[in-house]
Amino acid sequence: MMFGRKRKPAAAEAVKDEAVASEEEREADEVNGSDEPEDEPGTAASEDETGDDESGADDSDEDEPDGEDESDEDESDDDESDGDDSDDEDSDDDSDEDEGIDAVKPEQEDDTDWRADGPFDADEVDLDADQVERLDLGALVLTPFAGLQIQLQVNQETKQAGAVAAIWNQSGLELVLYAARAQTGMAEELRDETIDEARAAGGTAMVEDGPFGPQVRRVLSQDGPNGEQLVQVSRVWLVDGPRWTLRGTLLGQAAIGDVGNPDSAPFVEFFRNIVVRRGGKPMVPGEVIPFDVPAGAMDGGDAA
Repeated sequence: MMFGRKRKPAAAEAVKDEAVASEEEREADEVNGSDEPEDEPGTAASEDETGDDESGADDSDEDEPDGEDESDEDESDDDESDGDDSDDEDSDDDSDEDEGIDAVKPEQEDDTDWRADGPFDADEVDLDADQVERLDLGALVLTPFAGLQIQLQVNQETKQAGAVAAIWNQSGLELVLYAARAQTGMAEELRDETIDEARAAGGTAMVEDGPFGPQVRRVLSQDGPNGEQLVQVSRVWLVDGPRWTLRGTLLGQAAIGDVGNPDSAPFVEFFRNIVVRRGGKPMVPGEVIPFDVPAGAMDGGDAA
């Protein structure tokens, strides 16, 4: 058995075969006293170095088995040392990989379920389990609160709405629903587009923490009714659901000031209570999902 030792090279085997072939010569040398005592390793070493006396080299193999074992052991030790080094490197690599994995664990903020408290998908709730009055727009089911006005931006050709505006006091929340990919959603892509559009229009945009994950704070310049220059501040919420992405754009007084403005609280609750009924129709990711106009609603560009 090798016990981890390296197999001897072919040259050594050839020397051994030569030694067997010259066995008679070795025996003659032994009789003549050519065999050196173990106390004179220098003589054997010189014979090995010169390589002139093959019988002497082979003789040392037979008469000094301990030396050969030590040589093999040294060689095996070197080999085992090499193996140990590789094992150490492997273990170091493993430890580095483990450290790398540990290093990213605290950065798993993207795993947060921002929809834990809504908005919801239609398959996640039972709309018939309570007596709450809701406004059914097909793809969206809304739960208005007292004093809230709902306006629909209706397409006269399709008789469907592409956006919904919820207005209360001096603030408003515009809702748009997009078809999205099943796995990745569209929130990040739409967030980048919102920032690019704001900067292209000469405004500013930045990402900050919001009630539904990262939100965009957008500042745009616009002309007032008397030609004066005004500034419009808005905050954009983007939430991914099963094959849909819901965008809410908060405008007016509720969007001004710091994050957590008390005026925004009613709109945050309203947005959480939205139920999305996307349906199974195949749609291109990023395509706007239209809303139904309730029967009896006013015809025109806006429906109340």
